Amino acid sequence: MPEGIPLQPAQLDCGGSAFRLSLLSPCQRLLLFSGKGGVGKTTLTCALARHLAQAQPERRLLLLSTDPAHSLGDVLGIPVADVPQPLPDWPNLQVRALQAEVLLQDFKQTYGPALELIAERGSWLAKEDLLPLWDLDWPGVDELMAILEVNRLLAGQEVDTVILDTAPTGHTLRLLELPDFLDNLLAVFATFQAKHREVVQSLTGAYRPDEADAFLARLQSELEGGKARLTDPESTAAWLVLIPEPLSVAETRRFCQQLQSRRVPIGGLLVNQVLLGASGRASSGIPPSPLYLARQQEQRRWLKALQEELPGYPIWVCPYQLEEPIGPAALDKLVQQLRPLPEVLLQLEEIPASPGEPVGGIPSPPRVALPDFLAQGIRLLLVGGKGGVGKTTVAGALAWNLAQRHPDRQLLLVSIDPAHSLGDLFGVKLGQDPLPLLPNLLGQEIEAAAVLERFRQEYLEEVAAILAGEGTAGVEVQYDPQAWRQLLQMAPPGLDEVMALLTVLEQEASGQFNLVVVDTAPTGHLLRFLQMPQALEGWVSLALKLWLKYRDVVGRPEWAQRLRDLLAQVRQLRQRLRDPQFASFIPVFNPEQAVLAETERLLAELDALGIPHPYAVLNRVWPEDSTPFGAALRRRHQAILAQLPQRFPQQAIVTVPFLHPPSLEAIGAYLLASSSPMLPETST
Repeated sequence: MPEGIPLQPAQLDCGGSAFRLSLLSPCQRLLLFSGKGGVGKTTLTCALARHLAQAQPERRLLLLSTDPAHSLGDVLGIPVADVPQPLPDWPNLQVRALQAEVLLQDFKQTYGPALELIAERGSWLAKEDLLPLWDLDWPGVDELMAILEVNRLLAGQEVDTVILDTAPTGHTLRLLELPDFLDNLLAVFATFQAKHREVVQSLTGAYRPDEADAFLARLQSELEGGKARLTDPESTAAWLVLIPEPLSVAETRRFCQQLQSRRVPIGGLLVNQVLLGASGRASSGIPPSPLYLARQQEQRRWLKALQEELPGYPIWVCPYQLEEPIGPAALDKLVQQLRPLPEVLLQLEEIPASPGEPVGGIPSPPRVALPDFLAQGIRLLLVGGKGGVGKTTVAGALAWNLAQRHPDRQLLLVSIDPAHSLGDLFGVKLGQDPLPLLPNLLGQEIEAAAVLERFRQEYLEEVAAILAGEGTAGVEVQYDPQAWRQLLQMAPPGLDEVMALLTVLEQEASGQFNLVVVDTAPTGHLLRFLQMPQALEGWVSLALKLWLKYRDVVGRPEWAQRLRDLLAQVRQLRQRLRDPQFASFIPVFNPEQAVLAETERLLAELDALGIPHPYAVLNRVWPEDSTPFGAALRRRHQAILAQLPQRFPQQAIVTVPFLHPPSLEAIGAYLLASSSPMLPETST
């Protein structure tokens, strides 16, 4: 067991034993682990998957990640790829990370001809006009391929149980919405087929089912089985992972409500990173540090809130680990430390009261600070990283303090994460229409559905009419325009990234703001967003190419001009994202090895995209602390700090310590060069 958390072995055995008995029903075939990013979801999923493999060695288990920025290999300490591989010590547990691009290629090869037939039968356009669609970047391909692959695995009886390590909350919800989307999509395809069948029967007197019919039947069967399984508590359980902090608890509350509305069974909650015991008082006689006590008191408040607000769910607690639980031995020990919430609350009642005043400190002077971006003329700041590292708080603190420093400038702080936390941070309900946070700072949480409705009116209604041949000279047979409208009314996977891009385009082009600060989605889907300008450029370019080919037939020059204007905006944004005088990306990370590894991969992707990122923010570094816990955690964080010059040689690292409470003003003082007496002089 990691040192520094004083727990009694008898308590650990009791908690572990109870957990072993209550975690799973033997017949459950799908276990989903999700939650706000950065809460230890992957770590606990790996630990519990190993635990299940040991408890049920006769069952064939598959630990599967659907997160495009997965950390399975970092946590398990082994290479993980798209090909399932058994764990060396428990071969009944295989591990796999889905690669959407590989699955999409397989899907095209298997079902491409059938889909081409269906699309051709639904439109008057020629087959060669539709074939380029395969070569475009498809938003939402990760979730689409994941749901199809999970359904295929469970329908084919290849495994007994799939343990799903999902992307963070917003994109997990998108994954769970996909069965309904696919259901509607198949209904539209069936309409195209029915019309084709009717035409063939009227011309030949008979109809012989072909590969398109077989494709629809197979996919419909797998989809129906998957939808039934997803809402069956005997087959499925969703476990929500969180930490006892305000933003994580608020997101978990909403997540529970959304899962309930979709009738997805919730197995329980796993509360991670809880400070137990008294930070070594019993063994050393040294009292806990003020920061440790303040954190414990805050965690106890949120744990009590969970018990009161979500009484119907089993809630288990995992203590904070002084050493990162990486590799088989550490993961197996982790499961043994899980304890039921009532038992933990009894222990936490014994902790002394915290001082009450703000605590925390400066990790190691001198420090680097972010520049005054408004003074530099920067117009667009994107703040991102692995979920849970504090990117929303950093984005909010940065925008808040820049706005106060420049009362004559107008700023917009916008969240493009489908699981928004910006409103929680400021204690206001934000939405699609920006609201004032300060006289010169507006806040916005993008509502993809609202943006999509405008996009439909401006572009997609015309697309549906053109594809169906409605009002098109020379096209005598109309190809069911209502079916095409139904198709384009759906909220497709990847909607969030596309609509976020359109909103950023709109706000940037308005000229209303001197600076737009974007709180992005977690890493995997952040990269999808950053790739979206290129993807949208491909889609719009294809639409214009087809219009040029058939303009004498379809007309609609005003619609084509709107497309040209959109294409020009997208191309301009692509150029500006690469312009260090216009835009800057600020990665945020914590002093954890798994987070560091993901941040390295993110920076490599940013380099490939040509997006400038000269600064990075290292958040939540434990300050000087002479207690056993604080000294041990400090050593761990300092070891990470020592690696940064080699691992991030191109970035100036801005360090923010653990603060309690983490106020916007205090965090902003660490982020930006300040004359406050609490900070040392800034060095570069």
